[in-house]
Amino acid sequence: MHPSLANIGAYIKTNTLALAPAARAAGTTQGPTLDVLSFRSAVLAVAVGAATGGPTGISATFTFESRGSTAGAEGVPGAWAPVVDRDGEELSVVATAADSAVELDLDFSFLGDDHDQLRVKQVLAFTGGATPTLATGAVLVLGGANRLPV
Repeated sequence: MHPSLANIGAYIKTNTLALAPAARAAGTTQGPTLDVLSFRSAVLAVAVGAATGGPTGISATFTFESRGSTAGAEGVPGAWAPVVDRDGEELSVVATAADSAVELDLDFSFLGDDHDQLRVKQVLAFTGGATPTLATGAVLVLGGANRLPV
């Protein structure tokens, strides 16, 4: 049997925390800067937990932003830019229910030519409720490495 069928863990990197688990109020949250230069693709795996405050509606939108680590003036990091597909549409996935999971695939050819850093952006909105929060967290599963991650 081929190793990619019996040992998938040798071909992917699963311990990249893209958004630390936390209960969050409405608003925008960006994850940490992630170096993705050695990889060619990823899957964002989002876990959505419990909602508090009794909201009647939940919308948690997850997107990617990228930049070049030395693309700015004097070799400093450049500005963050939304990651878009070949049609110019921003890549996104929306979670609309508590206690659920969503995923979003990313081909790194969608990143800017000189972009080697990535971060996840979450925009959280609620309908109704009294000071609602939603527990969310995400990992970025990286694949297509120049050499095996393990």
